[in-house]
Amino acid sequence: MSRSLSYYLLYRTDQSTVPAGLFVVDASQGEALLWDHRRGAWAYDPGLVTRFLDDYRNVDRYENVDRMRAEQVAQAITGVPELPDETAFHMMLASGAAGYSADRSAQSGVADPSGDR
Repeated sequence: MSRSLSYYLLYRTDQSTVPAGLFVVDASQGEALLWDHRRGAWAYDPGLVTRFLDDYRNVDRYENVDRMRAEQVAQAITGVPELPDETAFHMMLASGAAGYSADRSAQSGVADPSGDR
């Protein structure tokens, strides 16, 4: 059974009409990716995504959209011809989560911080 992903378009201000960013979220796992303009790649950062979406000051700066709408604007945001498919996103999320857990283990000196996200 495939987990459902949510897509969010981000706007620079609450008056903007042109999307400037994109989040891909797997809420069931607490995982998220964002398009990193500096690196020109998807970045795993569930903390940043959650803080942005949960901040009441940003409520007018993002829009939850379906995959088709995200695909329509992806090239303008990312510069890449098409959005990765959902399987690729799930792989990026899993890889990001694994790296995140390893980074936290190294920083805390704990071998396995099982579920401490």
